[in-house]
Amino acid sequence: MTTVAINEKYAEALSFFGNLDQAIDLALQRFAIEQITTKIAELRQRDAKYQAKYDQNYSEFAQRVARDEAFVNQIEIKTEKMWEADLADWEFCNEGIKDWTKKLESILLM
Repeated sequence: MTTVAINEKYAEALSFFGNLDQAIDLALQRFAIEQITTKIAELRQRDAKYQAKYDQNYSEFAQRVARDEAFVNQIEIKTEKMWEADLADWEFCNEGIKDWTKKLESILLM
């Protein structure tokens, strides 16, 4: 467990609502949920941008660029060879969504 200094005015106000530790835990839980859901939403927006740009989801795109040279040639012309940077960022978004969702689930199931 980590020790954190709490501003006295917040500690005093929260103590009126019962156990101070429980109140702080609840406040931190709500803050964490808010921050994580905001991050997931941002990553989903970026993912949606790539899905619209390439007219397919990440898994389909990654498989096609790995196996279909004609497809790669086609998108290199269309995207001026930017597809590799898009793929890396798209992978980051997808992995981030998975990781942050797991963190959110662990907080919600505590």
